[in-house]
Amino acid sequence: MNAGRHALGWLVAGNAVGLWLSLLLLFPGLQDGAWTYGRWMPVHLNVQLYGWTALPLAGWLLSIYGVSRRWSEAAVWAWSAALFAGVLSWLGGGSSGKIFLDWKGGALAAFVAALVFLWVLLARGWLSGRREWSGMKRLLCAAGLLLLAAVPWGMVVASSPAVYPPIDRGTGGPTGASLLGSTLVVVVLLMMLPRACGLARKAGRGGRGMVIFLVVSWVVCGIAEGIGGSHADALQIGALALLLPWPWLVWRDWRGFVWPDRPHGWRVASMLWWGLLVVTGFIAFLPGVLDRLKFTQGLVAHSHLAMAGFTTSFCALLLRLTGHRFGSLATAVAWNVAALAMVAVLAFVGWAEGAGASWMVEPPAWRTVALALRALCGLVMLAASVHWWATWHEVSPERAEDSNHEKNRPDLEPGNRRDGRGDGPAAGVRPGAGAGAVRDRGPAGGLADLPELDRGLRGLGRPFLRPG
Repeated sequence: MNAGRHALGWLVAGNAVGLWLSLLLLFPGLQDGAWTYGRWMPVHLNVQLYGWTALPLAGWLLSIYGVSRRWSEAAVWAWSAALFAGVLSWLGGGSSGKIFLDWKGGALAAFVAALVFLWVLLARGWLSGRREWSGMKRLLCAAGLLLLAAVPWGMVVASSPAVYPPIDRGTGGPTGASLLGSTLVVVVLLMMLPRACGLARKAGRGGRGMVIFLVVSWVVCGIAEGIGGSHADALQIGALALLLPWPWLVWRDWRGFVWPDRPHGWRVASMLWWGLLVVTGFIAFLPGVLDRLKFTQGLVAHSHLAMAGFTTSFCALLLRLTGHRFGSLATAVAWNVAALAMVAVLAFVGWAEGAGASWMVEPPAWRTVALALRALCGLVMLAASVHWWATWHEVSPERAEDSNHEKNRPDLEPGNRRDGRGDGPAAGVRPGAGAGAVRDRGPAGGLADLPELDRGLRGLGRPFLRPG
C-alpha cells in the first residue's frame, strides 16, 4: 500500500513550506504578491497534520480491516487529492479561520468525501472479514466503525467558524481538562500500537491497571470540563496532572511486548519525545509560566515538540512496523537532533519575548540569530525527509520476516496481487483440496504437498522431484 509513500511526500512538502516560512521571518521582502506568510502558514500546518500524521493512521486502519490493496490505494489517492484541493484553497485565501481546521467550501466537500469513501471501504472490509476474525476483533472493529462514522460530520461542524472548543476566557488558551482529553486520545493510540501490529506479548505482562487508570482519567476529564475554570484553578491543574504518570505507564506497557531488533531508534525516540511533551505541557500550563509564554514563540516550540518530535517518531515507528522501509540511522538521528535544537531555540526565544515588547519595535540581534538557527534546523529536517522519501520501499511479509529490522506487518490481503486480483493456481495444479492445502499450509506443513508442487512445476517445464 502506498500510504507510506504519500505520507512521506507530504512530509517533504510540509517541511519545504516550513523552511520557506522561517526564511520569510528573516527576510520579509521575499514575499511575493498574495502568497504571503499568512497564506503559507495553513498550508504548512495542515499538510503536516492531514498528510504526514493522518495518512499513516489511515493506512493502518485499512490494514486492520483487511481492505484489499487496490481499494486501499484508491482511498489513499482520494485522501491526497482532497488535501491538494485544500492546499489550492488555502493559497487562494480560502479558510475558516480556525487553526488546523481551515477546510472551507469545495476543499471541505472534497475532504469529507474522502473520509466517507474511507469509511465505506472499512465497513466493506468488516463485512467481508468478520467471519474469519476472532470475536474480540470483530467487536472492536465494529465499535471503531461506529466511532469513525461520526468523523465526516464532525469535520463539517468543527470547521465552522461558529463553533469553537472550550477555552479559558482569561488566557484565550485551552482548559486543563480539554488538554487532558486530547492527550488521552494519544494514550489510546500508544496502547493500540503494539497490539494492533500483532507484536507478541511477554509472559506475565498485563495492562488491567493501566486500563482502569485510563477510565478514571476520562471520568475526571469529563467532570473538570463540566465545571470549567482557568489555568489558575486547582481542579484544572489537578486534572492535567493525571497525565504525568502516563509516560512511565506507556513505557512499561510497551516493554511487555517483543519489539523488532532495529527500528532505527524510533521506539526510543517516541518514548523520549512523549515524556518531554507531557512534562513540558504540564509546566507550560501553570500560572506564571503560561502567562509569559502565551502568544510567543514558546507555544510554537511546544507545537514543534509535539509534531516534529513525538508525532514524527510515532508515525515513523508505525510505518516501519507495517512493512515500510525508508531512511537510515544517520538521517533518523539528524532529524531528532535538529528537531530538539529547534524546540530549544524557539523555547528560549519565547521566554525572552515574554519579558517585554521591545523586540517588536526593533528586532534584537539575539532574535535574528535564533531565527537563523531555526531555519538551519529546518533545512536539516527537510534534507532528512527527502532522503526518507527517496529511499522508501515496501517489504513483503516474507522478506520482512527474514530481515533483521522489524517483524512483518499484518497481511493486507493474503494471497492477492498488488492490483487486487486473486492469485490463481499454478499451471498443472488441480484445484480443490490439494491446491488449497498448498496455499494455506504454514511453515511446518511437511512434505505431504511435494507431489502437488511437482505437478505444478512440471506444468512449467521444471520438475521438482526427480525419479530415483
